[in-house]
Amino acid sequence: MKLPSMQEIGREFFRLCSRFPLVVINALVGTAAALVLIDHQGPSQPTVFVNILLAAGLGFPLLLGLALIAEKRKWSKPASLAVQAAGIILLILYGCSVPSFLENAPAEHLVRFFLLLFGLALFVSVAPFARSQEQNGFWHYNKTLVYRFVTAAFYAGVLQAGLSLALVALDQLFGIDITDKRYGELWALLVGVFGASFFLAGIPENLSECEKERDYPKSLKIFAQYILSTVVLVYLVILYAYMAKILLAWSWPQGWVSKLILGFSAVGLVALLLLYPIREQKETPWSRILWRWFFIVLIPLIIMLPLAVWRRISEYGLTEGRYLALALAVFLIILTLYYNLSKRKDVRVIPGLLCIMALFVCFGPWSVFTVSADSQKTRLQQLLLKNNLLVNHAVQKTATDVPAEDAVQISSILSYLYEMHGYETIQPWFAEELSKESKGRLERLKPAEVAEKMGIKYSRGASVEWGDVRLLGGDNQDRLVVKGYDFLLRGQFIGQESKELVLLENRLSCTVEAGLNAAVFTWKDNDASTDTMRLDLKGLVQRLHEEYSRIDPDRIPLEKMSVSAAKGALRVKIYLSHIRYQFKENQIMPMNGRMDILYSIGE
Repeated sequence: MKLPSMQEIGREFFRLCSRFPLVVINALVGTAAALVLIDHQGPSQPTVFVNILLAAGLGFPLLLGLALIAEKRKWSKPASLAVQAAGIILLILYGCSVPSFLENAPAEHLVRFFLLLFGLALFVSVAPFARSQEQNGFWHYNKTLVYRFVTAAFYAGVLQAGLSLALVALDQLFGIDITDKRYGELWALLVGVFGASFFLAGIPENLSECEKERDYPKSLKIFAQYILSTVVLVYLVILYAYMAKILLAWSWPQGWVSKLILGFSAVGLVALLLLYPIREQKETPWSRILWRWFFIVLIPLIIMLPLAVWRRISEYGLTEGRYLALALAVFLIILTLYYNLSKRKDVRVIPGLLCIMALFVCFGPWSVFTVSADSQKTRLQQLLLKNNLLVNHAVQKTATDVPAEDAVQISSILSYLYEMHGYETIQPWFAEELSKESKGRLERLKPAEVAEKMGIKYSRGASVEWGDVRLLGGDNQDRLVVKGYDFLLRGQFIGQESKELVLLENRLSCTVEAGLNAAVFTWKDNDASTDTMRLDLKGLVQRLHEEYSRIDPDRIPLEKMSVSAAKGALRVKIYLSHIRYQFKENQIMPMNGRMDILYSIGE
């Protein structure tokens, strides 16, 4: 195979710029913003490049979809650029709505970004063929997009691995200092320039020609007919067996089964889309069976799905996850009705309807964020009224103790609001500011501090734990206090077995005992005598468990996660950045963790 010359590559890139000028510019702007953000040194700061990067991330599918619509409908070049310019205005409005400092911002901004990205990816898939009857062309067009995307991602990954090894070689063999951020910048260039260009170059120039294609990859047929279909069958057997159990026991379906139904539906829909061109061929009877019966066997499951989701909603209110599960239930109900009642089985309905719903739930009073925040605010309001903590729309402390179960629920809602939305919806209840902007950063009170203003003890019923295993972590916003120490050993991972660390060659070492019981420092004094000092790590974990296991266990002040000691010429301080331990029968058994060691030793 002949490799393309630089001239051919240049001509191809010029062709892309001529065909998709605003899409290419968008990709280059996004890449430049990513490079600036990666290259930044020092603490994170609010910057407009965050807004630019997020807007450019959405701009790629939006502008591409608009450009392809114009091509398919044979609009003039000025008309195509005009509609893309309107898209750029929407991107600017979106960029202005996103905070410039995401590190401490509510998570709803990132969730909205990924929902929009998903919806706009489907927009690229459906929009060019929305008004045509070319269903075969639609399928082959999307086959090309998926193949090109997967190939671009694979090539970019291979290039990243190979060029990263080359940078390591330069660092190790020639002493050229290659900082870690250069690898991130390399990935940004490969994705934003190479990956985007490679993907765009593979899009058919004449979309109408896709209707004439008849080839169907054998590998795709094997994957869809024998692998995906088998998974669908396994899911179906499990779900129907569980449904029979519900009917026999006459019990309400568990909330977890909704995930299984959604998983079954997703795999089934992907299989249907992949098998669409060969669904009527005699050589593929299984594809005909799947298309004929899938939406029939789905009927009992889409009845059970909203019941399972509603059980969780009735107990704990709406959250983003439950809202989206309900939205997907509506999506499946509409699909089931359409494919069972309509004579025309249009394959575009599946991605088209999903695209509309993904974009619809992102903004407005009906959005997943507004409805979920209002639901949790209502739950919180009811709990506060029940315990006389909210009087005349103002929070006030009460002399009586709040029941433990209510305290856990209040704490859980405060944590949810803090992480997902912020405190704007409940701010009117408080005289003090719960959040404020300082130097472009959003500074917010932690849930435990807000709970204290309500007069309740913050208690996380669902702490960061898995069975008997717990996790405690330091607040990543805190900084290590290094004053008074000469050396710092960062990020030492400590496991179940003992580990020896050499801190100063031939003079100072540290042995972390098995089970993280203690850290024993051994050093030689000026007179060559050997001395030792022991720091109790298990006791530190015990204190942290007692104080923080149910109060922000993943945001503990770093000073609280430290232990220090001094003996003779040696001064030592250990910070545990995180610690995993087992808590069983009221016994603490440390398992592993990561620590930073500060130390100094006199001459």
